[in-house]
Amino acid sequence: MTKTDVLKQNQYIVNRLLYSLDQRPPLGRTLLYAAQWLLIVLPLITITSNLMAAFLGMDQAASTALFQRFCLVVGLVTALQCLFGHRYPLLDGPSAALLLSVAVLGSEGLEVVAGGMLAGGLVLALLGGLGVVHRIQPLFTDLVVGTVLLLISTTLLPFLYPMVIGVGPARPHGDPLILALSTLIMLAIVLISHWARGFMRNLSIFLGILLGYVLMLLMGRVQPPPVGNLSWVVLPDPFFTPGVRFTLPAALSFLLAYLAVLINGLGSYFSVSEVVGREGLQRRIERGIALTGGGGILSALFGVVGTVSYSLSPGVILVTGVGSRWPVFLCGLLLVLLAFFQKVGAVISSVPSAVVGAALFVTLAAQMGVGISVIMRQRRDMDVRDYIVVGLPLLLGTAASMLPPETLALFPPPTRVLVGNGLIVGIVAVLLLEHVILRISDLTLRPGSGLESRIPEKNSGE
Repeated sequence: MTKTDVLKQNQYIVNRLLYSLDQRPPLGRTLLYAAQWLLIVLPLITITSNLMAAFLGMDQAASTALFQRFCLVVGLVTALQCLFGHRYPLLDGPSAALLLSVAVLGSEGLEVVAGGMLAGGLVLALLGGLGVVHRIQPLFTDLVVGTVLLLISTTLLPFLYPMVIGVGPARPHGDPLILALSTLIMLAIVLISHWARGFMRNLSIFLGILLGYVLMLLMGRVQPPPVGNLSWVVLPDPFFTPGVRFTLPAALSFLLAYLAVLINGLGSYFSVSEVVGREGLQRRIERGIALTGGGGILSALFGVVGTVSYSLSPGVILVTGVGSRWPVFLCGLLLVLLAFFQKVGAVISSVPSAVVGAALFVTLAAQMGVGISVIMRQRRDMDVRDYIVVGLPLLLGTAASMLPPETLALFPPPTRVLVGNGLIVGIVAVLLLEHVILRISDLTLRPGSGLESRIPEKNSGE
């Protein structure tokens, strides 16, 4: 397919949208579309919030406050991105790459996590604010981007499978009943997402979590939150993180994790531009990355995981035919309002970890599919060199995430959080293999490198 054919195809998709990028649907429809986006992002916020609370050993009250702060930060970042950042109909939500660093650093405490988040967010904000993102884009070939997407999925497995099989203080070896329930939840989400159509299909994760919650409640495995003793509207307590403490290992861990956020964000911008139009793409990228970094700084202050633009958004746009950014903006405002409804936060944060883990399993499985498609796009075949560039970092990263504490204790203390972070190990490995150890001269011109189509033309239009 020639470049002209690709442009014609992209323009055909844009013309088929019910509402274009800057069009404002009627208020009633905008509210319905915003509610749809809200129902899509809420399960992802719930999953991340509950996992972070588990990693940090939070009690029910602290977990509820954490969920409220998540809604506040995600809502603010989403609304600001639609107005001043990338200005695309993209959901911005908690990053799985950053959550992985929280999992590794959780034993160090929230203050250390916040310090690392602040360092990573600040660097990303500077990269976008200074307009230098385009200078490092050639590093992100399809092999690198696809491998990072795969790594995000595989390196979270050691933290997820204990939840899915029901490991806990009373059941250190798991619970077959919980494993069966987790499998049922995964199957329900898969079947709904495959067989349902339109609005119901977009609710597959939400419906799967709801099913799991009800079943666990009937089994007596859920402790209902004391909502009767809570106020309807209240500020999160604590409102901000108790403090920020900088350590070099945490800063390095989050700096490399934010490299994965940068790669993920670029992939989302390029993908959505194929659906709603490529006008002003480079400026949108710089502003979007800068605001994502700013969101990381804000997240550190509120003690939550930083955000990234979700690559699932273009699929939602294609299904609904709504390419306007205004419903997504309104979704952000609704999230901000939800942050102050304590009763709702208490119910959502009480979702059992087995239900959350099962839902995230399916989400990460879909992300692995995206990673594979990125690796294979524009490639007629792959050679042994490509297999090694993808396979070795994937194995090294997954193995690093499975290292037992006794093995990590053999390393110097400052390096443990880096060696034990499979995502960091995998990112460093794939970049070294692709650009240093197995570097191909003039890679940008190599067929199938993916760079030709992903580096946008200069366009001053906005």
